[in-house]
Amino acid sequence: MKKPLNMLIWQWGRRGAGPKTAVEFSKAMLSISNVKAFLSLSRQAEIVQKNRNISVDFPIKTYTTVLGYLCRVLQAPLMIYKLYHIIKRKKINIAVCTMPGPMDLVMAMALRLLKIPYIVIVHDVHPHPGDGYIFQYYLQKLLIKQSRLTVTFSKYVYKQLIAVNFVPSSQIIQGWHPPFSYCSETHKPQFVSQEIKLLNFGRLLLYKGFDLLEEALDQVTIQRPYMLRIVGQGPKSAVLDRLNKRNNVIVENRWVPEEEIGKLMQWADVVILPYREASQSGIAATALAFGKPILITNVGGLSEQFKEDDLVFICEPTTDDIAKGLDEVLQLNFPLSRQKHNADKEWQEFAEYLIKEITHKIYKS
Repeated sequence: MKKPLNMLIWQWGRRGAGPKTAVEFSKAMLSISNVKAFLSLSRQAEIVQKNRNISVDFPIKTYTTVLGYLCRVLQAPLMIYKLYHIIKRKKINIAVCTMPGPMDLVMAMALRLLKIPYIVIVHDVHPHPGDGYIFQYYLQKLLIKQSRLTVTFSKYVYKQLIAVNFVPSSQIIQGWHPPFSYCSETHKPQFVSQEIKLLNFGRLLLYKGFDLLEEALDQVTIQRPYMLRIVGQGPKSAVLDRLNKRNNVIVENRWVPEEEIGKLMQWADVVILPYREASQSGIAATALAFGKPILITNVGGLSEQFKEDDLVFICEPTTDDIAKGLDEVLQLNFPLSRQKHNADKEWQEFAEYLIKEITHKIYKS
């Protein structure tokens, strides 16, 4: 950028990939000359409460319950008024929403009053089965339609966004999903054994393919001891109960705090993601950043995202193919010496790419 750019980066979720994406993106933008990044997160964000080194320029009080959300909606005019003056005082030129949420139209209105363009990073165009966020996707549609540009993390989502025709294709930027970085300190493993350690991590929803995984485990032919940990939060289900009853499977249905994710990745020998559908995977990208091989299914944008990486086993979303993939994984010689992805570098490359696209599409169009 030849002219200084004051960029507001916001994401008002409390937990998970939303605020993490905003922090990683903001950190990367700070490395670009002539770009000054201002970060806005929820005051209740886990990543802020657990890491005091994160500087939040615009902390926003959000909500923790449905009643709290309704109260914040009623206070929307006051929020818009405050945001309007803060944004004006900071001389913001452009804003980026790194993952849409239920309150983003408040920010969009403040930006619109100031005639400041904003960009939305779209992770999913359609809700996954069991997501439970149908109303949020309607709000996302409104947010996208009012945006100046939208960004996707995969070609798969890019094509979906074109198909729904929310915005012209000229306003869509196709990017990629950089890996998340987590603390990589050495921890003592919770389970000490000579078994191959398999990890399935993420939300415990049925579209993640737990039924396929259960059947595939019965078809594994390699006689080598292994332990599979399925870790994440989701509704109780019969298939998870059955998996948990197996001698070599442990299901940990719980929220995993930010500081524990690195420990989980270090524990694992292989990350197993037998999805029935997916847009892209931040979890798989993070596993590669830790130098872990991954077993994934050929759905959505996963093959596109990882087909060039070594030690990525891509199988079809069928019981037979997943079983064959597990057999391949169990024949590997551990510990593996694998080159790790540099998460910070990949976020910087993504930020630089996005700045070039913004410059071309907004400031030179």
